[in-house]
Parts: sequence; C-alpha cells; structure tokens
Amino acid sequence: MGDNEFVRVATKADAKDFYRLWQLCFGDSDAFCNWLFHNRFYPEYSVCLEKEGEILSAMQGVPYTIRVRGKDLTGAMLCGVSTHPDHRKKGYMHKIFTHEMNLLNQKGVTLVVHTPATLESYFAYGHYPVADAVYIQGNKPIEVGGEISFLDKAQWRELYPLYEKNIWRRYSGAVKRTEVEFLRKCDDYASDGGICIVLRNAAIEGYAFVYSLENEVICPEAVANHGCYDALLKEIFVFAKSRQVSVKLPPDVEVSSEWDKNVYPKGVAGVSNIGEVLKELEINCPFAVDIFDPIIVENNGIFTFKGTKTDDDPAMKVEAGQFLRVLMGYTSLDEIRPFVTILNQDGYDSIRQVLPKCKCYIIDEY
Repeated sequence: MGDNEFVRVATKADAKDFYRLWQLCFGDSDAFCNWLFHNRFYPEYSVCLEKEGEILSAMQGVPYTIRVRGKDLTGAMLCGVSTHPDHRKKGYMHKIFTHEMNLLNQKGVTLVVHTPATLESYFAYGHYPVADAVYIQGNKPIEVGGEISFLDKAQWRELYPLYEKNIWRRYSGAVKRTEVEFLRKCDDYASDGGICIVLRNAAIEGYAFVYSLENEVICPEAVANHGCYDALLKEIFVFAKSRQVSVKLPPDVEVSSEWDKNVYPKGVAGVSNIGEVLKELEINCPFAVDIFDPIIVENNGIFTFKGTKTDDDPAMKVEAGQFLRVLMGYTSLDEIRPFVTILNQDGYDSIRQVLPKCKCYIIDEY
C-alpha cells in the first residue's frame, strides 16, 4: 500500500464516514441511511481503507445464522461494498475484501452470503452464485376484486410464522431470522416508505413489502403459503394501478403463466472457514477433499468431511468457493466438473451421492 494508506477494522466512531460513503455510492435516502446505521452497523464485523485520515473504501458485515441443508451455520451477510468515486480502479476492493474475509474467519464466521448488483465482480475472490430469484415484472392491469388488505406495524408479528415456514425452514442459504430480526427487517422496509400488503383468507396466507413510487412498484420481499402466490401477485398488481411492477420471489414458486417471469442468479457466497462448514453440515462420507483458497490461508489443505485436516490421499481437488456451491446444494458436483480435479473416481462418486442438489434462496439483500 501507499504511504499513509492502510486497511483496518472499523470502529463506532467511523459510522458517520461509512454513512457518507454509502450515501455517495448508493444514493439512498437520509431516512433509510439513518435507520441502517442505527440498527445494522456492526463495526467489529466491518473494514475500511483509510488514507491520510479519510475513509476511501469500506465494506460491512452483519452477523446472521445461515441455514444450509437444514443446519444452522454461523454466518454473515456482506453489504455496503463501496469505494469513493474519485479513488476507484486502484485495487482497494481487493485489499478490503481480503481483510474482511480474514477478519470473519478470526471471528468464527463459517460462510458469508450477499446479493451484489454485479455477481461477476466477486468471482475473483472465490464468491460464486448459490441462489436464484424469480422476478415477476410488468404493468398488467388487474381488475379490483375487493379491498386491498394492509398490515400496520402493531401486527407485523403475525407474519413471522409465514417467513419461518416458507423461507428459512425451506431454503438453503436463507437467513434464519429470529422473530426480533424479522421485525427489525420489517422496520427496515418501513424506514424508506415500505408498505405491507397481506393476502387474507381465513388467516393471513401471504405478505409483501412494497415501495410505491411515482411510476413503479418494487417488491423486494413477498412470501406466501403454497398455492397462494398468484393471489398475492394480484394484490400487488391491483395496488400498482397499471404502474410498472417488479416482485422478487423464491425460484421454485408455482405461479400462473399469465405473469412475465424471469429467473436470475441473485445471491453469492464465500467460505470463511471450510473446516467448520464441513463439521457443522455433518455429512457422512469417508473420503477427503483437497481444498485451495486464494483469500484465506487456513482454508487450504486436505479436509475430511468431519472438518479436520488430514494426510490421507484426497478423492479430488477443488477451490473452496466452488465446493461451497455444492455443499449448499445450489449445484451438483458434476455441474462444477470443469473446476474439479478427480484423483479417485470412487471417492468422487461417493461425494457426489452424499451432496444432492436442494432448494436455495437468499431473500435478504443486506
């Protein structure tokens, strides 16, 4: 690094500088940023690059429990990866990213997830797609079939069982929000003008947090019971009154062909401690894997599925980030075959059998 240029862990005193950099780079409202930095700034999980007393680049980590194949893993979500516009293309992102991942490793975090605008920006750091999302888009006019039902803050607690049942118990990669964290997320949406629409039958069957803008309606979180997504979408489109609509949904939801539906890779993940990931997943397999990681030294070596390093001959060699995609269930071992060196075919076949694909979704974006 240059003179007077260094990367360090953030402190509480950095909140204002992080705030200014976030707003400069992302353009979010004062109301949202005020809420975010009051409720979601964890300096001990965040890093910055400082030069001559000015923070020029930063990224934040937020600790969460991440569900992977039905297991609870100590994880974090990355957000706010930003560099001052006057100081880009200087390699700052590589410096802060390496520091952040090693910091999280030291803090006992096993994996990180995030939903960046440009996924490819993180491939060089071993962070690859691990979840898709469906986007329902359009301005389809829907006839009003009754009054739209809204839910105010005093009743948000009623929505938590829907999130538990239909998101974190269902998808690998999802944040296992506690009820407190769920209510905090609802507050997050409301801080920037989010409105909660609900689908009511005998009970609440679905909910959607939407932002109502002049020419469009954006829905970053919509959750419903099986068979209820079409009805929830109709509620959102009725509310939109022919404005452009964009609704984010889990990738496997069943909706009518009448909707303009597109599926995109949306979430990425990276390993901060491959040994702990293997240990916590409790996968029964007698073979070992040779792991290499360009970012975290401790992730390099031959690992058993109990998470311990070994001198045994490995069945295959693979990058940590690519292997995480298989461990999370997003992709099969055969699908990342170009990135795998097979050293023992029987071992490879055994590993492939114990790691089937499963449903993956990351609903949170920070």
